[in-house]
Amino acid sequence: MTEDREDRRDSILRALVEEHIRTGEPVSSRGILEATGLHVSGATIRNELASLDRDGYAVQPHTSAGRVPTAKAYRYYVDHLSPSRPKTMVQNRVSQFYSSVHLELGKLLKATTELLTDITQYPAVAIGPGPSGEVVKALHLVQMGALTALVVVVAESGRVSQELLRFERPITPTELDRAEQFLANVVVGAEIGRWPLERTPELPATELAVVEAAREALARTARQSAEIYVGGTRQMATVWDNLATVHRVLEVLEREAKLLEIMAQAHGTTIQMGDELGMPADVDLAVVSSSFDSGPAEGRVGVIGPMRMDYRSVISAVETVSRELGDRNIG
Repeated sequence: MTEDREDRRDSILRALVEEHIRTGEPVSSRGILEATGLHVSGATIRNELASLDRDGYAVQPHTSAGRVPTAKAYRYYVDHLSPSRPKTMVQNRVSQFYSSVHLELGKLLKATTELLTDITQYPAVAIGPGPSGEVVKALHLVQMGALTALVVVVAESGRVSQELLRFERPITPTELDRAEQFLANVVVGAEIGRWPLERTPELPATELAVVEAAREALARTARQSAEIYVGGTRQMATVWDNLATVHRVLEVLEREAKLLEIMAQAHGTTIQMGDELGMPADVDLAVVSSSFDSGPAEGRVGVIGPMRMDYRSVISAVETVSRELGDRNIG
């Protein structure tokens, strides 16, 4: 195939994908010709479309219809997309959002999914890293009763973890304050999961009981897994025409392990679609996601939609949000 023929074929394939994304309908040779502005005949366009059919990039729903791109066509399209700058309106909106909100990490990530859904009109997912490795900013013991207290750990990322402590003997507020002071001196500034509390401290028995209960609670905190936040599920009925697909996508969103598997990609931006997601080949699903720095670990944000999504604007929105999350020093 000559270079001119390859360029023409690329233009036709790109137009096929973009016109189908825009209209949701099979694309005719006339539509391709108008979109590309190529100086060739309609017959030449039809021949190229037939070639794309044979190579698995397009299908013709019925004889008199135009063509619809396949998963292979969408993959080729996104692999050859040139980087684009975010629209000023989107950039300003995202920047203003993160400048105006002051939330702890979990609430911020939940709000982020709602922001992404609002911008893209697709369901969105945010995954915060697990707490292990984060640095403790503050520790507090809050008395709930004579035999119970709450240990509250605030990480520098803004993550707040809480565990209920239970005691066999009543604890006074003064004893709890002294235990809190000891724990704060040891734990604040240390990484979660690397508590320097291996040795039994020299403390009165009641305060030692508080420290021991807190040590067990802190160990549970360090074992917590990554947190997943999903927004925009109400959009699904309008995003997918096929109710069976909506049910399948809902199943994915409800299975945390599957979502983590899909979203746990290498650093940077990734686009997955169709059977690349470990789903049946007939599931019309694509995921655009990007990582963001969160202290010692990375989180990830993404958008879930049909393969016929507007990749250029979705990629731009996801990358803009991930950059802002990193720039806001949430880690």
